[in-house]
Amino acid sequence: MLLLIACATKAPPAEAPAAVVESAPTSVSPTPTAEYPSTLFLDGVEVLASWDDGDTFASPRDGEKPLRARLSGFNTLESYGPVHSWGTWRPDELYVLSKKAGEVAGAGKWTCEVLAGGGGYGRERVDCPDLRRELLSRGLAHLFVFDGEADPDDMAAQALAIESKLGMWEKGAPMWLVTSLHSLDEREDQVQTYNRVAHTGDGHVEKRMHVDIYTSCSEVCPEAVDSCMIYVPYEVRYGDDRAACLQ
Repeated sequence: MLLLIACATKAPPAEAPAAVVESAPTSVSPTPTAEYPSTLFLDGVEVLASWDDGDTFASPRDGEKPLRARLSGFNTLESYGPVHSWGTWRPDELYVLSKKAGEVAGAGKWTCEVLAGGGGYGRERVDCPDLRRELLSRGLAHLFVFDGEADPDDMAAQALAIESKLGMWEKGAPMWLVTSLHSLDEREDQVQTYNRVAHTGDGHVEKRMHVDIYTSCSEVCPEAVDSCMIYVPYEVRYGDDRAACLQ
């Protein structure tokens, strides 16, 4: 009897302490500024960005020089001035499209990653697949492939834009687009230089070597290339000393 009473009056076991649930850290989106009016996700982190055109941007870094990026796999028309032409397109008409590409890039929040290897002129090489596909599908960019082959989906997007006569393809697509010009006298020690062209079928890029000297604001239509470009030395593309043809 005593044993039964003792068992009946035994205190209940203490409850286990409630598990402590740590709240996941929250990331705060950076606030756009006049200098960096856009944001994008770069290697999983949302960062500020300023777009020069549709294929280059800059992003600030704490205590360092801003990251300058050249996007991989595609190219947009130059936006420093009306310099492109082919078929019945006038340079000023294509210039409007070059600006449109930059507006589309700046309006979105793209997912990008830094790739190995540089992008030229001290820039990082960055991949933004969703932006690349968007611009190609609108005819605001063209394929630009140095090594290997273009992504099949990218090629399909460009082919459909050409077939639908969208953007820069409204008046037809040349086989080759000249994308940059270089004059022999840009460097004193060179015996030849090159112009760069891109094939609108598969996007592969070639250097066309030459020994020509160009004057600023002269139109250049490279041999065996069915598009033209106005040559403007880099030092007179921007600022108060811009070349007369860019005013």
